[in-house]
Amino acid sequence: MKLVSVETPEKSVCKMTFSATAEELETASNAVYERTRATYTIKGFQKGEADRAQIEADRGEHTFWYDAINDLMDQDVPALYEAALKEHGFAPVDDPSYDLVSVKKDEGFVATATVALQPELKLTKTTGFTSQCVTPEVTDKEIDTVLERRRNYAAELVPHKGPAVKGNVVHMDFEGLLDGVAFKGGTAKDQSVQLGSGRMIPGFEDGILGHKAGDEFEINVTFPKNYPNKELAGKPVVFKIKLHDVCVRQLPALNSDFAKKMGKETMEEYRAFVKQQLFDGRHGGALNHAKDMILGQLADAAEGEIPSILVENAYQQQMQVIQQQLQMQRMSLTTYLSQIHETRESFTAKVRAAAEKNTRARMALLQIAQQENLLPTDEEIDKQLAERAEKTKKTVEEIKASTDVAALRRNEGIRKAADWVIDHSTIEEKVESK
Repeated sequence: MKLVSVETPEKSVCKMTFSATAEELETASNAVYERTRATYTIKGFQKGEADRAQIEADRGEHTFWYDAINDLMDQDVPALYEAALKEHGFAPVDDPSYDLVSVKKDEGFVATATVALQPELKLTKTTGFTSQCVTPEVTDKEIDTVLERRRNYAAELVPHKGPAVKGNVVHMDFEGLLDGVAFKGGTAKDQSVQLGSGRMIPGFEDGILGHKAGDEFEINVTFPKNYPNKELAGKPVVFKIKLHDVCVRQLPALNSDFAKKMGKETMEEYRAFVKQQLFDGRHGGALNHAKDMILGQLADAAEGEIPSILVENAYQQQMQVIQQQLQMQRMSLTTYLSQIHETRESFTAKVRAAAEKNTRARMALLQIAQQENLLPTDEEIDKQLAERAEKTKKTVEEIKASTDVAALRRNEGIRKAADWVIDHSTIEEKVESK
């Protein structure tokens, strides 16, 4: 492969064009064929018996091209790319984006690598920013809520001889019968259930009410029509129950004994401890927001053009994070937007604006890191790599081979510069009364 051209289609963006000859493409394609031929099943042949011409006749002449292109790019482009950057004095600030421009059997292929370069920003201000850290006050009601929740966690189960009522926790054996025959998943030993929780199918928990420890009885219930197991859905069944015990959840008193179990001498001390816990959690979030506000002001003070490809990559990454977070909540973006009364266009515009601002702040911080000599030294980088190696039980060489050291150096410099800007700014502390 060879480097065809190096262009700057826009400020702070480099586009390199690479090409491979038809002969190089053919040699690489044949290597892919030899490596993968055993995986192909072609009609009229046993698996792995068809030759290359027969596979291409069935699957198309391009069958091995794209793996071959990837092999050639992985083999030749990194060295060509690094040499071109060094020759032109370019400083990339992101991974390159590769695109296949054309591929023909008798011409070979052409591909490009586009990468964002560090922009030259005019930093009108780098220190002396101000923001407020507003921490909401912790109220007695909020402390009481936490205490009640922790009190419930500490509740003990105490057996009693009376009949079971809602709220009791029972331990039992049961066997479910469908038409007199035990069905799969319908039998359990020493099962714990809180009556009234709705954990079991409708009618099951109600059937236990009024019974005492030691009772053996039957419950007639019907599975819901929409029950996931179609063999049981809508079917009437009988559960044979053996009730081992009926327990009451006994809540501990909020007194010095409770406080001592929680590591404090008195309830006054424990209340103060809970209050400080709540405040520290809120203060941490408020402080991070205040720091973000300072970095936002830095972005506003950084004048100059930001590479569009860098902003686009940041936007795509942020959208991916949002989608993943929504998937964890089993929610689609469309549903989420309807809940917050936002159109897709306005929402994505806000995400893109935030991506542009965050990118501008990062580039400003990188420039500050260089100006203030905050980029990590080779010794500091080696120390980080050694620590990673120790944690992952790998050699330093293995870690270094799988690490983009340039990106690690940039990111660490940006982190140090962020601390530097914040340290040279003012955050006003304020407690917000409710």
